[in-house]
Amino acid sequence: MADIHEMEPPFGTYRLSAPMERLRGATAHLPANRAGRALSSLIRRIVSRGPEDPIDAEIFPGIRARLRPGTNRCEKRVLTGAQFYDHRERAALAAALRESDSEPFVFADLGANVGLYSLWMVASARTAGRKLQVLAVEPDPVTRARLLANLAASGADNVTVAPVAVGAEAGRGTIVEHGNNRGENQVAASDAAGDGGFEILPLDRICDRYGVSRIDAMKVDLEGHDEAALRGMFETAPESLWPRTLIVEAGKGEDSPPVVRLCAANGYTTVGRTRLNAIMQRH
Repeated sequence: MADIHEMEPPFGTYRLSAPMERLRGATAHLPANRAGRALSSLIRRIVSRGPEDPIDAEIFPGIRARLRPGTNRCEKRVLTGAQFYDHRERAALAAALRESDSEPFVFADLGANVGLYSLWMVASARTAGRKLQVLAVEPDPVTRARLLANLAASGADNVTVAPVAVGAEAGRGTIVEHGNNRGENQVAASDAAGDGGFEILPLDRICDRYGVSRIDAMKVDLEGHDEAALRGMFETAPESLWPRTLIVEAGKGEDSPPVVRLCAANGYTTVGRTRLNAIMQRH
């Protein structure tokens, strides 16, 4: 079961005014082209409030979130024109769920941020009438609190949140904040204990702790630690934890960065590339 907290104050407290919400809602029908994205961006600027001010909104069918678009790029992107947000990655994950025989389908969200990928999988499972188990790993306490609130607002009791970081080996870490984008916060090794630090664990140990024996699909976005975390998985985790569908941050540069080559050496094929991510399959 998920570690579900209540959203306080309750969802709806920070709704947009009715005219602004109608304007925001209209962006769901914009075409996926340059003009559609430009209009979505314009409307986002119109409906947004101050940089620290939250907005309560439904972002996917039946999925509600308290967004702070001024402090987190992914929350900014999903506020308007949510259909544009990582649409190829989300489509690949939804297809993996629909086509899988696993019961339940198990999704691991490494670097869960405020939970947009986890919540998308919840929405997809509800639409498909499928049972779903999600392990969302997020060490940043501020970001994790937002994640837990979004799960509560959406009734996502099939998401378990792990307050640790993923690494090649066990250790401890702290968060190094980016500044104006929480999604770019990084984990740094540290001896800090208590409220100032958290555990870093290999994926197999995290899964063992939270009762996950199989992973069907996984998203990895660890801000520079993706390769180390996946190397640890390939070295120590049983193959039942090697997902068939894998979304990994590959950057904007070369077609085959080290993290992609690492996955390819362990049986994965790249089936799609987006601006930042590689969509990979294991056969």
